[in-house]
Amino acid sequence: MIEKKQKRKRTKKKGGRYKRGEYSSIKSGQTCKFRSGWEKVYMEHLDADPDVSTWQYESFSIDYVSNKRTGKIRRYIPDFRVEYTDGSIEIVEIKPSRKLQKPTVQKKLLAAQVWCADHGAILRIMTEIELKAIGVL
Repeated sequence: MIEKKQKRKRTKKKGGRYKRGEYSSIKSGQTCKFRSGWEKVYMEHLDADPDVSTWQYESFSIDYVSNKRTGKIRRYIPDFRVEYTDGSIEIVEIKPSRKLQKPTVQKKLLAAQVWCADHGAILRIMTEIELKAIGVL
């Protein structure tokens, strides 16, 4: 008699593979829950940068169309909103460079570019390359 293999139910590991935790900011006055080590080191960089007056983590959302055929609307929450001492505003997204070509990421970044153009802000995408260039990785 042939035995049937039982399918094992996949379970998600506790903690995942990304570094998670909380960071208390000097400049924003908030305790933020970060979802990656890259976000944490960028938070530390923002607090140490004298040109940054204040920053917020995941403080607002941008609506975008995820499916043109159905018109499905989703919400994209950028990682950071950074205000500089000169009054300029940047929206910062932290992503591994290998994920930038994914269609879902492209839709979100396009929506962020439109939002920034409408609100006088600059979109900045920080990959491991840019994070190494500013000396945080």
